[in-house]
Amino acid sequence: MPNSEGLPDSSPTPINTKQASISGDAFSRRARSEVIRLTLISVFIFSIVLIFDIGDMVERVLLDQHHLIIDIITGIVAVSFVLLIFLIRGWQDVRKEAAQRAVAIKQTEQRSALNAQLSQMTSLLHACFTLEEASTIISHFARQLFPYHTGALYVFRSSRNLLELTTRWGDDENNEFFFGPQQCWGLRQGQMYTVLNPQSSIICGHVHHTRPYACLPLMAHGEVLALLHVMPDSGVLNTEAVADTHYALLRVFIEPIALALSNLKLRESLRQQSIRDPLTGLFNRRYLEETLGLEVERSRRANAPFSIMMLDLDHFKQFNDTHGHEAGDVVLQTFGSFIQRHVRGGDIACRYGGEEFTLVLPVTSIEFAQQRAEQICEEIRALKIDFKQQILGPLTVSVGVASFPTHGDMGAMVLQAADAALYQAKSQGRDRVMVAV
Repeated sequence: MPNSEGLPDSSPTPINTKQASISGDAFSRRARSEVIRLTLISVFIFSIVLIFDIGDMVERVLLDQHHLIIDIITGIVAVSFVLLIFLIRGWQDVRKEAAQRAVAIKQTEQRSALNAQLSQMTSLLHACFTLEEASTIISHFARQLFPYHTGALYVFRSSRNLLELTTRWGDDENNEFFFGPQQCWGLRQGQMYTVLNPQSSIICGHVHHTRPYACLPLMAHGEVLALLHVMPDSGVLNTEAVADTHYALLRVFIEPIALALSNLKLRESLRQQSIRDPLTGLFNRRYLEETLGLEVERSRRANAPFSIMMLDLDHFKQFNDTHGHEAGDVVLQTFGSFIQRHVRGGDIACRYGGEEFTLVLPVTSIEFAQQRAEQICEEIRALKIDFKQQILGPLTVSVGVASFPTHGDMGAMVLQAADAALYQAKSQGRDRVMVAV
């Protein structure tokens, strides 16, 4: 159902074509009725003239009763005037109804087009797998629905302390890339914050322009997920009535976006739980097995090697036996954080199982992988772990290194070669790096 601004409610409904058809039929019947009435009146007047031979009567009056001429003429004019008034009023009603019908048809077509766009956007958003895909769809439909406005979508980072610009549209290039939630009055109040006159209003801290604007928090399931910032382009009329209609459309626009972002967040959370080790935060063995096949294909296409490190914490069982499993968990968490800090952007760090870890190094030769392994061993020796005011250590690690395609033409074969090199390093005294043969 349309709201007071002539826009659909938050849940767009399809247009009732049957009702529109019935309304059109009623208008057609009304027009036909007016035409028939006009015809009947004309026939009636013509019949009176024929039946009573008005011409002869007028002639006799002119010859015999000259004093009645004025009365007869006056009567005829009065009757004609009354009939004319009825005809004009009836025709005005028809024209008025025709104009109203045209406006109603136009509004129906606009609502139908809007509902179709929102429905298509919602369908595409629910089919997205990443925030990047959703951002592209949002900006595309924003340009269509708000062609004379500039806007930007900010999404909360996982830390919830910053909002990050994910997409924008329009002619403004001065959007903030990051800002804190405390800098937006809309986020502080948990509702849309509008500014029609920036010179006499309180401006959000993240706004650096002098145009009217609106900040709309995107909420789903009681959680604020993102912020939509929209403002009219330069030179666009922004009266209060126009702004109200615009804001009503914005409210309709953000609801499917908020729900889609919530679904993406839930989907990503479930995915992370399935591929991440909960203790160390590194990828798990399942993810490693899925990734190795892709890495082999990339290396074959690029004709470049990749290397694998298998790392094992030496004497880890002694930490558990001496200090307890809680201390062992602290050691694993510390080592996992160390690995995350010492990998490149494209490297893949996994917890293979227990105290054993795996590093996949794309586009890395066996020689460079060996150097990095030696560096890791050296820095691990200097690592200090504070557990309940007690320093645990010293820590050492044994490492086995293998490379594709030197040690196998399949990911699993390279992984086995690195694992065999790891056991060789442990058998030769631990705290060392061995390269597969």
